[in-house]
Amino acid sequence: MRRLLVPLLALTLAPAGLAASFSYSVQTSSPITVSTVTLSGDDQTKTFTIVTQVAYTGGNATAGWKVEAAATTPTSGTKTLPALAVTNGTYSCVSSCSSNPSPTGISYPITLSSTAVPIYNANTSTGKGTFNVTSTFQVTYPANIFPGTYSSTVTLTAATGPT
Repeated sequence: MRRLLVPLLALTLAPAGLAASFSYSVQTSSPITVSTVTLSGDDQTKTFTIVTQVAYTGGNATAGWKVEAAATTPTSGTKTLPALAVTNGTYSCVSSCSSNPSPTGISYPITLSSTAVPIYNANTSTGKGTFNVTSTFQVTYPANIFPGTYSSTVTLTAATGPT
């Protein structure tokens, strides 16, 4: 009697790379009202903050991320103020932060226009976890501005990739 030797193949099944998960939300309620300015013949500035939340988690969350802003020119009828500017951006960990954001290529102040520009980011292989990003916006009131109620629309977006 002949015996047959049947080779056994050992297959190891490895799960495909865990997909990264990305979400973004604005935490600050809208509308935001900037405190009243008393016109005095001097240039003045006021600031306000907007808090957003970036959640970038999962096995291969290495692309980094960016928060972008665009804003309309503040207007009151036909009168306008200078463009809004972002003067600072900071982060705080909310949960599961295994790699803090390491911003790159962001230099404040950033003057806003109708075209979105990065105002905060996390370089590649950073920013893994859920973070609150606090951005400080500045409104400038020139000495020769006319009284009025000025309004602007700020649009905030976010995406993966640091630039």
